[in-house]
Amino acid sequence: MDASVFVQSITSSPDYKQQIVHVEDIQSQEAIYAELNRPLKAALKTRLEHLGLSSLYSHQVEVLNATFSGENVILSSPT
Repeated sequence: MDASVFVQSITSSPDYKQQIVHVEDIQSQEAIYAELNRPLKAALKTRLEHLGLSSLYSHQVEVLNATFSGENVILSSPT
């Protein structure tokens, strides 16, 4: 289902009355990639490459670097 059709569907549904207070269309942007401070384990790197994933997005790298440093992390990312 198209995202805009889904949003229209739930915002007009009585089940969601007054539960959705804001809808915003955020324009797409170019991907930003980054490098990890330390490499992934070989098996994980191989699996990602097998899936066609040779680069990580900057927010993914930021989370992994923080995790590797022992920090607590919560990640929320638009799709």
